[in-house]
Amino acid sequence: MDIQEIPTPAILVDHSLLKRNITKMSKKARKTDVSLRPHIKTHKCIEIGELQRKEGTEGITVATLSEARAFMKHDFDDITYAVPLSFDKVEIAIDLNKTATLNVLVDNPFILEKISEEAEKIQKELNILVKVDCGYHRCGVDPSHPSSVKLVEKITNLNWLNFKGILTHAGHSYYATSFLEIQEVAIQEQREMVQFAEKLEETNSALAPETVSIGSTPTITVSEDIPNVITEVRPGSYVYFDYTLMKLGVCRIDQCSFSVLSSILGKYSDSLVIDAGATALSKDVGPTHVEPDCGFGRIYSDFKSGTLDSASTITGLSQEHGKVEFDKGSVLSSLSVNEKLRILPNHSCLTNNLFDEIYVVEGEKVVDKWKIHRGHHYSDRGNY
Repeated sequence: MDIQEIPTPAILVDHSLLKRNITKMSKKARKTDVSLRPHIKTHKCIEIGELQRKEGTEGITVATLSEARAFMKHDFDDITYAVPLSFDKVEIAIDLNKTATLNVLVDNPFILEKISEEAEKIQKELNILVKVDCGYHRCGVDPSHPSSVKLVEKITNLNWLNFKGILTHAGHSYYATSFLEIQEVAIQEQREMVQFAEKLEETNSALAPETVSIGSTPTITVSEDIPNVITEVRPGSYVYFDYTLMKLGVCRIDQCSFSVLSSILGKYSDSLVIDAGATALSKDVGPTHVEPDCGFGRIYSDFKSGTLDSASTITGLSQEHGKVEFDKGSVLSSLSVNEKLRILPNHSCLTNNLFDEIYVVEGEKVVDKWKIHRGHHYSDRGNY
């Protein structure tokens, strides 16, 4: 099948670029002597997970227990659920931990007794990671506050809980305005984790974390060296990249393996309507802190050469429609209704999550089609 035959809107993933990105990150992890536990929430795809595993990843990271369940069915047996565990998911997590290793996250003491009680029922320990706030201020414990050490102590004192280590995510790296600022966030992320790990060990050698885990594609990409105390990294969007990461200087346009294919529904004097709306591109506003008028993704003038159309902007999205405004110098001037466009989205993770399948392409040819295991948050409560 040729790309032009694909019903739109659709996700396209360039197979060669995808594999190159996966190989490059695996090499970086080996060079910096850390385990690579990629966050599969970006792709939610077994085949991409297999490509990562072939390159030596050690476990995976998920954002939902539905993702964990889907990947466990394909023999991924070491999984970190990187969202603080809520009370309504304790029994589900314990059940999943019966057949594979599930590492769960906490950042408060209130849920610990519940986890201990449920783990006792199946007589199997559950690995606990403490979420640390390294400056993002979304969730996580303050590593400088005494209560953070007390939380770890409580974990170690409860039956059927195994204190596995500490984990953080430098999500504020996405708000940086330069490569240098991302490097500063990376240094902050690593420093906070090293200091907290050392504090735990100094308090009591029994509290020394086995795992010291950091994340974020931007901070890992810009780090040439990683302190020995850090044991693993959890980047996710490196497999695809996107327009935001490109504008931040984390990647080049020729590293972006992910795009959305869309058809022109209507053409007017200085605008188009396309069939990629909010349900295809998401409404992520993109890197507005470095490019205020970036729109909802950028249109390629030529994917093969890695050229974006600088004279057009996706200015608005309704549910199934996208509005594109363009100037005379735009490649869109020569296109007609029913022709197709290729779009580099602002956020590949959110966009991927809106689709059911991936069209894998080499050049203009479709070489495979892979399922996206999205699941739903409510299905975490369902049958197994």
